Amino acid sequence: MRQDIKAILVDVDDCLLPTNGELFSSFYTGLKSIKDRIHNANRKQIYDGLNLYPQIVFCSGRDRNYIEAVSFFCGLPNCYSIIESGIALFNPTTKELILNPVLTAETKLAFETIRKERLPQILKKFPGLFDYPGNIINIALERRYGSNTSIEECFKAIEAEVSDLVAQWLVAIHHSKIAVDISPASIDKASGIRFFAEKTGIDPDQMLGIGDSRGDFPMLKLAGYVGCPANASEECKKLIQEKKGMIADDEYAAGVAQIIARFLY
Repeated sequence: MRQDIKAILVDVDDCLLPTNGELFSSFYTGLKSIKDRIHNANRKQIYDGLNLYPQIVFCSGRDRNYIEAVSFFCGLPNCYSIIESGIALFNPTTKELILNPVLTAETKLAFETIRKERLPQILKKFPGLFDYPGNIINIALERRYGSNTSIEECFKAIEAEVSDLVAQWLVAIHHSKIAVDISPASIDKASGIRFFAEKTGIDPDQMLGIGDSRGDFPMLKLAGYVGCPANASEECKKLIQEKKGMIADDEYAAGVAQIIARFLY
């Protein structure tokens, strides 16, 4: 068993969970394995002074309510998860939420301006997108069910719409397979991990990061160990190979469980 891995960071959408509704028996087998590990981590099983089960942490662009709901069927980890791509830490068991101290008043004002003045125009131009509700700061423009809207096309247009704020280092923009995300330039999943490390004392070199797309790159570049499920994007797989990580044979939860088992034993 590897004793240098103290936390396992797992992206949720299209990494742990499929967003297309396709669930197979292997998914539930993988999910049960992860759930069992979370239960054991919550019990803090110690053997000869060593914690046998590292914390499993969700590292997601989603909001606290989404992560809390996911946590209910994943074993309710009693530890911080990283939400809104680093905006805050949230413990789904205790309900404690702590904003990232990197978040400034200037950044908050910039996002208020985007929501009031620019977002209506963006949504008018791309009716196939909607503003995902519930976020504290981040803006997630998700593709509507059944829409043929190209995420890549939306990304380029939205990037141009907020280019002045990008140039001022107030805003960063990236996309996954299903959404275009507008977030503070000073905060991403790497910033969230550093905040998590500060609160827990766990060094990023002692973390295993598991992701599937470009939005996970800040996490995957910072974590000491990395992996991705079989359904990850090709550019994500390339990064995993460059860092000598593991590309699972299975998709989604089954792949995540396979990576965890490989690195811990």
